[in-house]
Amino acid sequence: RSAEMGQLLHDKLGAALGGFEMVKQVRGQGLLVGIEFQTPHSLRLRLPFEAFMRIHPAMFGQILVMRLFRDKGILTQICGNNFMVLKAAPPLVVTEEQIDEFVVSVADVVDLAHSSGGFWSEAVGLAHRAIRI
Repeated sequence: RSAEMGQLLHDKLGAALGGFEMVKQVRGQGLLVGIEFQTPHSLRLRLPFEAFMRIHPAMFGQILVMRLFRDKGILTQICGNNFMVLKAAPPLVVTEEQIDEFVVSVADVVDLAHSSGGFWSEAVGLAHRAIRI
């Protein structure tokens, strides 16, 4: 079941995220999935991305995690040894409908990072709070 549902999750994430320049690859085994991000090529996205990488290498990943949890009710985390990988590990009993909901939610948040100043302005607030602590 893990292999079957994991392949479904991998395929759907790959299809949904393939067009985003910040997404490098979707990888994993079974239901343990990682979405690796990369520095975008377009100047419009690269400038804020690199600015937040300079503040802290995990800043971008933490914003993704925060938005997924707050906006979509989905708990994920960034990898401890690679801050550019968002990982998810749904339970073995996950349904296809839940996989679909997860894929749409991740795609929505990634789209927000690619298209909205709101994603980056919220990141500025987070960075400001982190620097003051």
